[in-house]
Amino acid sequence: MSEPESAIVGVDFTPATLRLILGRLDGEILRQEEHPLPDLEDEAAWSWEVGGRISTLFAADGARRYALGIGVACPGTVDPVAGTLEECLGNPEWEGLNVVASLRRHIDAPIVALPRVEAALRGEAAAGNAAGTFDAMYVSLLDGPAAAVMSNGRILGGAAHRAGGLPAFPELEVAHPLMGEDLEQATALLADLAALVDPSVVIIHGAPEHADPLRPVLQRVLNEVLPGAQVAPPALGDKAALLGAMKAAAIVAYEGERAYDES
Repeated sequence: MSEPESAIVGVDFTPATLRLILGRLDGEILRQEEHPLPDLEDEAAWSWEVGGRISTLFAADGARRYALGIGVACPGTVDPVAGTLEECLGNPEWEGLNVVASLRRHIDAPIVALPRVEAALRGEAAAGNAAGTFDAMYVSLLDGPAAAVMSNGRILGGAAHRAGGLPAFPELEVAHPLMGEDLEQATALLADLAALVDPSVVIIHGAPEHADPLRPVLQRVLNEVLPGAQVAPPALGDKAALLGAMKAAAIVAYEGERAYDES
C-alpha cells in the first residue's frame, strides 16, 4: 500500500457560511466545498462542526492524505499567537473562541488562525489583483469595515493585532448607496491610510452599492496624493479569503505549530 500524501487545508468561516479548500504545498487545488453553518451554541459545537467538515473533506477526496497544515480565516480580530477570535463580526457569542485549540482536539496538525481581511489580502497577493507587488492595501466593506496592509511583502499586525481597523468609517446600510457626506468621509479616511502606507494597489471589496461608488472617487483622490496607486476590485471575490487561508496553511506547515499553547 502506498504511503499517504500530505495536503494543506484552508478554512474560511462567517456566522452563516463555512468554506473549505484542500490543496498541495505547490498550490494545486484538489477540492473545494461550501456549507451553511448552523447555529452553534459553544466552542465544543463549533469544533465538532468544523473539525468534522475538515475530516469529510479528506474522505470525499478519496485519496490517502494527511494534513500538513491548516489555515483558518476568521470573521473578526484574531490573536495569532493564542489562536483565539478576540472580536467577532456578526456573532458576539463567538468572541473568545479558541479556534486553534478547539480544532487541535480533532486534528493533529499545525494550525494558524488569521482575520478574514488579512486572508483575503494574502489570496489576492497570491493570485489576484495584488499579485506581483510587495505593497498593497485590501479594504473589506463587509468585514468591519476593515483593512489589511502589506508593506515590503509583510502584512502589518500591530501591537494588539488590530492594524487596519477603520472605526471612523461611516455606517453602511444594505441596499443604500454610499453617497454624499458618507462617501466623502470614507474616501478621506482611505486616502489618508493609503498616503501613510504607500501601496501600489488598493483593493476594495464590498456590496456593489457601497464599493462601486467608492472606487472611482478614491482613485481620483489618489491620483493627486499618491500618483501611480491603482484602486481595483478583488479579482477573487469571496474566494480570496479561502485561498489566503490555504496560503497561510502552507506557511505554518513549513514553520511548524505557532498558534497554540507555547508553554
